Amino acid sequence: MVMADWSKLPDDLLKVIAKRLNSAEDYASFGAVCKSWYSIFGDNECGCSGLKSPWLMLAEKKDSDIRQFYSPLTGKVYEIPVPEAAGKWSWGSPYGWLVTLSTHFDMSLLNPITGIHIPLPSLHACPYMNVPEKSQSIDIFIYKAVLSSSPSSPECAVVIIYSDYGRLALTKPGHRTWTLLESDYGPVEDIIYFDGSFLAVNMSWEVWMYDVSGSEMKTIRFAPAPVVHELDEIEYEAKYLVEAGGEIYMVIRNLYDTARRDVPYMRTWTFSVMKLDMSSKRWEDVEDMEHSTFFLGNNHSFSTSASDYPEFRRNTIYFTDDYCGFLEIPRNFDMGIYNYHDTQIEHYPVGHEALSVFAAPLWIKPSFS
Repeated sequence: MVMADWSKLPDDLLKVIAKRLNSAEDYASFGAVCKSWYSIFGDNECGCSGLKSPWLMLAEKKDSDIRQFYSPLTGKVYEIPVPEAAGKWSWGSPYGWLVTLSTHFDMSLLNPITGIHIPLPSLHACPYMNVPEKSQSIDIFIYKAVLSSSPSSPECAVVIIYSDYGRLALTKPGHRTWTLLESDYGPVEDIIYFDGSFLAVNMSWEVWMYDVSGSEMKTIRFAPAPVVHELDEIEYEAKYLVEAGGEIYMVIRNLYDTARRDVPYMRTWTFSVMKLDMSSKRWEDVEDMEHSTFFLGNNHSFSTSASDYPEFRRNTIYFTDDYCGFLEIPRNFDMGIYNYHDTQIEHYPVGHEALSVFAAPLWIKPSFS
């Protein structure tokens, strides 16, 4: 019997097969067949940049370069060497890339699956940022980092929320420094990329738009603050912006202090969601998220649809602990799955044994490009 040589399959046929792949697990199995199969991922005509089921990147374990990734699609935990992320703060994205920050305030983009590493300007390259000297202050100096797209796009930009005052700075791969963005209207709590611009929500609940597409950046008040009904039991609120189905949502995460002692320890109680009416620029309360699933926390906030990702429950919020880590409190406790219908919180089946002050769990859509 003559054995088939699978490496000899024509590229056109391999591209047809690759276009039907959905999960990162499928991609890994496909690429592991041989070099010719793996090389298809680098072909621009392949169309392999489609759906990839989100993974939960678990906290760093002490003295280990191995990071664990939990796939809700398979229910398995995958161990992948990611030495470039060891001892660094990281933020996830829906583009398959992490934004990492070292204790020396050096930043980079990192694909944890392929190991590709793209340096960004050091924060010390921007003299007006007032970067603290002590590395212990790093965790409360950079709150979040988001991407506009995959670094494979020439339009890729990175924006960070930094300092106690919630200010913004922007850079692009290949640039030598950071550009400070106007933020005189108050501290920023979250930022996303939407329809060619960055949208930021501040502590006053206002949404501002940063148009970075032209030669001159523009800052525009995008939406006024919504009418908010305050709850007496709530001690802290965190705000997030999420795009789902071309619509903009504001998510309010209500937390309370479980310790009530000298050391703060926040725990999520409930979430509330509002949708922006794009024509009137008014916020409307959302009673049902319909087929959407939100991913919030130590990552660029993003959403999926139950029709594309049935492994994730519709009308739910998957969240991780993005508390700033004051007083070196591990950030692995406050995470889970919030059912928006019955307001119940279910814990993740993994990720509770490794506690880390800075390498908190995060959501990411894996990518092989």
